[in-house]
Amino acid sequence: MKVGDSASFAKTITETDISLYAGLTGDFNTAHINEEEAARGLFGKRVAHGMLSAGLISAVLGTKLPGEGTVYLSQNLNFLKPVTAGDTVTAACKVTEILNAEKGIFKLETKCVNQAGECVIDGEAVVKYTENGNTEQEKEQAGTFYSEEELKKLGLKKYGQDVRISRNAVLYHPELLEIGNHVRIDDFTTISGRVELGDYVHIAQFCGLYGGEAGIFMDDFSGLSSRVVIYATSNDYSGESLTNPTVPMKYKAADKNAAVHLCRHVIIGTTSVILPGVTIGEGSSVGALSMCGKDLAPWGVYAGSPVRRIKERSMKLLELEKELRAEEKSGEMI
Repeated sequence: MKVGDSASFAKTITETDISLYAGLTGDFNTAHINEEEAARGLFGKRVAHGMLSAGLISAVLGTKLPGEGTVYLSQNLNFLKPVTAGDTVTAACKVTEILNAEKGIFKLETKCVNQAGECVIDGEAVVKYTENGNTEQEKEQAGTFYSEEELKKLGLKKYGQDVRISRNAVLYHPELLEIGNHVRIDDFTTISGRVELGDYVHIAQFCGLYGGEAGIFMDDFSGLSSRVVIYATSNDYSGESLTNPTVPMKYKAADKNAAVHLCRHVIIGTTSVILPGVTIGEGSSVGALSMCGKDLAPWGVYAGSPVRRIKERSMKLLELEKELRAEEKSGEMI
């Protein structure tokens, strides 16, 4: 890194973000969660947590500048304007000083601005990052994902090459989890029961995969955006049996257990739910906030609650897959 280097990351703050942040941190201040009480407060309306927006600075430092392997040493912040649901906040970081070149310690200017260009947060960060000086072991320890040696100790049923699993993911019964090549499982994902993942599969943050005995099967090039939940097992909601895991199984005879299958090139949008027994055909995509309780035919774009087919999906990605596979076979992949 050098003085003047910069990077940014933008995100629209949603009601869901605010609610989740309150739940994760325990900060249930009425200014954030109660519209009526907030209206009588300092801002006259409900606002997002200041640290929710400030967290975008960490996203820049940890993924873009300097990037993976960055160690946060300090951060000061000045909160200048409130942020509300619907505001788009852009976090920007710029290297202003090299404090110790040998140890890789840098000072960065950090700012967050809203969609109107108004600065809502400013401050300075100090980070440690040595681009070429870290040993491989140090890089693995500093990173988010398990090292190869750590993967071996997880007790997975099977896994291939280039598998990255976040240390913050929760894996119940890892002996039932099968993973192919080039697979990434991000922070705060929960996987339980039988789950089989093919090649080039990505599961984003905060997803839940509950495979039970029937199993969840994700074929090559399938993926889940953040906060997707897939159930291959579910309690009965009709009242014909008792519910929840504290009840003995003999009182839950009406529970549903049926495999879920995401075929090749299926992608599921954020906060969608897939129910037991659903098969999503090859090449189909499902938009955000969708409820999938039935099988979906191949090569469609679907959305809604309940989900419905909106249009056809392009098959160009099959050509791109052929190119990628050819590069992989020839050993030319970067």
